[in-house]
Amino acid sequence: MTVKLIKEFSVFVQLVKAGKMTDAARVLGMSPATISQRLRHLEKELGVRLVNRNSRALKVTDEGRALFERLDTLMGDLEETAESVSQLAKGPHGTLRVWSTMGLGRHRIALLVKEFIARFPEVPVQLFLGDRPYDFVTEGLDVAIAIGQPEDSSLVARKLMDNRCYLVASPQYLATHPPLKRPEDLREHDCLILDCHASFKDYWPLVDDEGNRHGIKVRGRLHTDHSEVLRQWALDGMGIALKSAWDIQSFIDEGRLVEVLPEYRPPDLDFYVVYPERKYLPAKTRVFVEFLMDRMGQVDAAIMSTRAADIF
Repeated sequence: MTVKLIKEFSVFVQLVKAGKMTDAARVLGMSPATISQRLRHLEKELGVRLVNRNSRALKVTDEGRALFERLDTLMGDLEETAESVSQLAKGPHGTLRVWSTMGLGRHRIALLVKEFIARFPEVPVQLFLGDRPYDFVTEGLDVAIAIGQPEDSSLVARKLMDNRCYLVASPQYLATHPPLKRPEDLREHDCLILDCHASFKDYWPLVDDEGNRHGIKVRGRLHTDHSEVLRQWALDGMGIALKSAWDIQSFIDEGRLVEVLPEYRPPDLDFYVVYPERKYLPAKTRVFVEFLMDRMGQVDAAIMSTRAADIF
C-alpha cells in the first residue's frame, strides 16, 4: 500500500507546508481539484481524516499532524538518497576545499593532493594552510586535516596519523648549558615557544614512566607561531623545543637533534581528517577522505626517510 501512496504522501506534505490549497497547487503544479482528489484517496486508504477543509481554509487534524511529522523526515531522506545515487552516477566532481596545518600541509598533504588530482581530474582542489583555528562554515571547507578532535559534535573526525612528541635540542646547545635531569630543570633553560592553535605554548605537560604528571611553565627569549621556524631555531642551537616526531625524526637519526628528558613524555598530538557529519557525503569529499586514509601511511614512510635538505 505504501508504495502506491508515495505520490499522495508527497502531495499531503506540500499541502500542510503551504497551508492553503491554492498555494499548494502553485508549488505542485496541480489544480486544487486534483489535490483534493488525491487527499481524499489518501484518507480513504488510511481510514482517517487528515485535514478538515472548507471553501476558505483548511486545518490539519491531530492524526494528520502526526503523519506529517513522520512523512516530512522520510521524504527528506528519500530526496537525499536520490541525490546521493545521482552523485555516485556522476562520479566525484566539483571543487574541493581542504584546510591543513602548515607543516604537515607543506610536506605531506600537498604531495597527496598532487596525486589525488591526477587520479580525479574532475575534482580541482583548493588547499589552505595555517596554524590557526579553522571554520567549515565561514571558509566553506569540505575537509580539514588538524591536530586533535573537534569540539563541534556536527563534525566527523577520523585519526589520520599518530603524532608522538619529543623534547629536543641540538648537541651544541646541550654541551654549553647545564644538564637536564628532571622537568623542573627546564625552568633554567632557554625554551623555544610555539604560540599557535593546538600548541602547548609555554606550559609543557609531561608524564613520567609511572604515569605521574609534571606540568612545567617554561620561559624563553624566542617565540613564534610557525612550527618550521621553531624547528630551525632548535637546529641552530637556540634552545629546547617541543616538537612532533614526524617533523624531527630524521634530524634525531642524523644526530643533529637529541631527545631531552626521555623519561618524561609530552602528550601525543595526533592528526585527524575532519569533515561535516552528513549521511550522504558528496562524492568528492568521500573519495578524498578514503584516499587520504589509504595513502597517508605510504607517504609517511617515504617522507620520513627523506633528508630535510631535499624537502626545502
